[in-house]
Amino acid sequence: DAVVPGPFPWLLQFETMAAGLGLTALLCLWGAGRSHDLNMPINEHLGVPGFPDCERQQPWQELSVEEAAADLVCAQRASFESSVKVACVGDSITVGTHSSGGNHTYPRVLQQLLDDAHGRGKFEVTNLGACGSTMLKHGNSPYWKRKQFPALTRAKWDIVIIMLGTNDAKDAGSHGPDNWKHDCGSGLEACSYAADYAAFIEVVRGLGTTEAGPEIYTMIPPPLMQLNAYGMNRTVINSVLPQIIPEITAKSKVKGPIDVYAGFGGVPDWRQTMPENCSLQNHGAWPACKYFCDAQSCDQCHPDDVGYHHMATIVKEFVFGNRWGVPSASSDESPIAQDTAEFVV
Repeated sequence: DAVVPGPFPWLLQFETMAAGLGLTALLCLWGAGRSHDLNMPINEHLGVPGFPDCERQQPWQELSVEEAAADLVCAQRASFESSVKVACVGDSITVGTHSSGGNHTYPRVLQQLLDDAHGRGKFEVTNLGACGSTMLKHGNSPYWKRKQFPALTRAKWDIVIIMLGTNDAKDAGSHGPDNWKHDCGSGLEACSYAADYAAFIEVVRGLGTTEAGPEIYTMIPPPLMQLNAYGMNRTVINSVLPQIIPEITAKSKVKGPIDVYAGFGGVPDWRQTMPENCSLQNHGAWPACKYFCDAQSCDQCHPDDVGYHHMATIVKEFVFGNRWGVPSASSDESPIAQDTAEFVV
């Protein structure tokens, strides 16, 4: 089976190194052209939060977080020609912020689960998460303008999984940028988030490896565990998104939604039943706090390693299930291209 050349022939070696990188608490990218001190852990190799499938154009330059994000070159991972090519589109939750390393993001754990079940080379999962990004075109950091977007649109895919909305929920009332316009109460027709989501789906429809287009899946993000965390409106994330993403999914006639919100303990009556926040002390009172809070990381928005593994399991069961047949033996032949592969910008 022929190998499709990848843009970063050294990526496999980097991923092994990244899994053990020490992470420094610095800045998070608040949006393209602006940053905010949110004490986000930074990937020291890339200079940005998380572990996207990207490299730096000028890795020798010492840049700010926002400058480093603008310096990224992202691309579909190298794969066999016959591999099922999967894109994970999202924000800092997809990119694995607050995980302990590159092997603990949900896309990478999903890759490991698929490899264990079907052997290496059957699937190739690309992490196209962009920290701080929004689905909204008028948001403070639209995914449409981030370096991960051209990596998505320049490639061909069999499956595209979309989870955007957490940063769209930021508003002035929650001490964040004025992203969410609170215009979704009277139906999808007036909802700017729904309109931009539908437009995004239409772009993705044309990115298939066949004329039928890729399978497109929507995801409902995990719950926000504390009021105003990161300038996000907790009601929008915990009440509005779980209601309108299924409506957007049905109207656009795509698959899903993958309900990560419920999978992470989210409930309709969250105001009465969920804790004010997660801590190491309240796992017993609210067991789902284990997905957000452990000794390595305790965050009210981003999962910990246990949470990212759980998210990957939810995605694997919903998207892949048992439809791919009997698991095959693992192959010793790596689908990663050799060092002589052409670098594609």
